[in-house]
Amino acid sequence: MQPQAREISLLEGIKPELGRVEEEMYRLLKTDDRLLAESSTHLLKGGGKRLRPALVILSAGLFGPISDAVISVAAAAEIIHMATLVHDDVVDDAGTRRGIPTINARWSADLSILLGDYLFATAFSTLAATGDNRVVRIMADVVFQMCSGEIRQMEEEFDARQSEEDYLRRIEQKTAYFIAECCHLGGLLGGASDAEAQALRRYGNGLGMGFQIVDDILDFQANVATLGKPVGSDLRSGVITLPVIHALVRSDDADLIRSIITKRSIGDEEVEQVTRALEAAGSFDYAYRLALKYVRDARESLASLPQVPTLKTLETLTEFVLKRDF
Repeated sequence: MQPQAREISLLEGIKPELGRVEEEMYRLLKTDDRLLAESSTHLLKGGGKRLRPALVILSAGLFGPISDAVISVAAAAEIIHMATLVHDDVVDDAGTRRGIPTINARWSADLSILLGDYLFATAFSTLAATGDNRVVRIMADVVFQMCSGEIRQMEEEFDARQSEEDYLRRIEQKTAYFIAECCHLGGLLGGASDAEAQALRRYGNGLGMGFQIVDDILDFQANVATLGKPVGSDLRSGVITLPVIHALVRSDDADLIRSIITKRSIGDEEVEQVTRALEAAGSFDYAYRLALKYVRDARESLASLPQVPTLKTLETLTEFVLKRDF
């Protein structure tokens, strides 16, 4: 029996389909090569929320039964996500993810890079096997956008001059674009009209933007056990997120925050100082209000879609994004 992914309880209605995705991923990554088998199985055992394949399935499910092609594309989407995480862990020199050692910590950075490439190749081979060129083109664009966002983030590290527009463009590329296209693709595979598929894309974009903004709030407000990484890890690594950008304009301690960022050596004491300044400036509240706006826009995008039970799950996911505590 294969290990189960960490589940979002409201996805109980598609548990059988997510089980099929899990089985498909194990099938796709099965190999006689010992090192490849060990490292890829290590990743699968790490689990995850499986949000992206769930969105492919839910979006397709608005229009009828879930086909084998939908399951294949959902599995490929999660494998692409895994590949990006493996590469991210090398860039961040991360030692753990989801409570288990990263590939680079357990084996090496060299293997991590090659394994990430292997996962990308596996995913795109799977997409091509559907015979639907749309899925290959759309997912290729997803990877292009994510890489562009990551490079933009590297260019902007420890730069206290960033604007809110810079931040929003970056998180759309890094996070929201992928989530939007999972919804878009699910709709296309399920038989949605162009208008319906675009409505799903708008839903996914709003969901993804809200998701990332809340994630950036939690980076300061959640505890280490919940985050699975040090509190303020983005700030420590020079990633300037929305609460900080707001405080650099609105806080009475803006000069202190700016000096901490430009110092480029940020420890627990500095994170605590910045967190207090963000709280006093109302920066977390401001960020949450913007996340709420994006999520409301996402919910409104569902109005034109078929009024079937699956739609309720997509609506409820917008609430999950705002209330999650991990």
